[in-house]
Amino acid sequence: MTSVGTLEVGVVGCGIAGQAVATFLADAGHRVTVFERFTEPGPSGAGLLLQPTGLSVLRRLDLGDQVERLGARIDGLLGLNHLKHVVLDLAYADLHEAAYGLGIHRGALFGLLHERLQRSTARLVTGAEIVEVEHDGRRATVVAKAGGRHGPFDLVVVADGAHSRLRERLMPKARAPLYPWGCIWATVPDAGKIATAPAMLQQRLRGTTTMMGLLPIGQGLVTLFWSLPSAALEPGQPIDLEAWRMDALTLWPEAAALIEHAAGAGNFTRATYRQVTLPRWNEGPVLFIGDAAHGTSPQLGQGANLGLLDAHALSRALAASDDLAAALALFARRRTPSVRFYCQASHLLTPFFQSHQPLLGLARDALLGPACAAPGLRTMMTTTLAGLRRGWFSTDELDAEGRYPLED
Repeated sequence: MTSVGTLEVGVVGCGIAGQAVATFLADAGHRVTVFERFTEPGPSGAGLLLQPTGLSVLRRLDLGDQVERLGARIDGLLGLNHLKHVVLDLAYADLHEAAYGLGIHRGALFGLLHERLQRSTARLVTGAEIVEVEHDGRRATVVAKAGGRHGPFDLVVVADGAHSRLRERLMPKARAPLYPWGCIWATVPDAGKIATAPAMLQQRLRGTTTMMGLLPIGQGLVTLFWSLPSAALEPGQPIDLEAWRMDALTLWPEAAALIEHAAGAGNFTRATYRQVTLPRWNEGPVLFIGDAAHGTSPQLGQGANLGLLDAHALSRALAASDDLAAALALFARRRTPSVRFYCQASHLLTPFFQSHQPLLGLARDALLGPACAAPGLRTMMTTTLAGLRRGWFSTDELDAEGRYPLED
């Protein structure tokens, strides 16, 4: 097998995708430098759902056992409307009896990836906010806000999230509109095991303007999320927790203990999202991955998983190609079909759950429940949940052990 040889690689962003790609490339022998704008790198957000796809990537990083110990097994998705009618009811076991997802706190996953990064040969530069990447088509130099210049690099991987400013500068034709709806998140103890029996990501819905979810994330914790318009999530905009408490208790009285704890603590995290569409993956030797390349709403639960798959795919493409241009072309061919599908599906699906269009809520309640019981549609919906889709009419399969087989 040919390969590009040893590269000088700069990675912008020390999140999930950035740390994973830096570790993969450093382990492959490349000289990697990671740039992080914060002095102390850390996670943002609360819980996330790892699909069979993301779990397979973490196993390749030798983190499978640790992530299993820290997270909570998720067997499926159950969504009910305010009348307790089933809107979504999907189970990983339909795909394979051993298949499952894993709920985990973003901080726990970040910590595992950070420890793994530190055990690699990658160098981490903190307190370096990268505001510009200059390149001549072959090599690239990154420029920090404080004025420092780093490089040149053979390859710069931009993994600075959905709100990336580098994307705006390097790809002015990229589109990244802010979704009109976001969420508030809180992590609370689940002493009464309200959210862990059954082991599901559970949702309660009223129309398209009210949505609450509970995701077990391990260690006796559950992440609670509540949908809100993005305008209500702007910095400095107060959130009326008492009004939220009353609304949440009305929607989901069985979760009263969790709601009361979250309202009393008041430690909600605000989150807004962008629908990111790039004209291409790279601009010369500058490649975008993760949410910087294909951010979506969290409705399909794929963000972290897609970023992990990007990281693995780049490392394999570099190992399989004899020059950088060929490697980036191979990476694009391998990643584009599934990423395109999840971006399109998320964009189409989100208004049925978060919008000011009540007719969409009525259509959702009338159609999705029966669709979950229809064999062909149920399979498509479950493979979508598990991260297996490669397009509207094609999907990957789990292996004999119920795991996702990564492409080499």
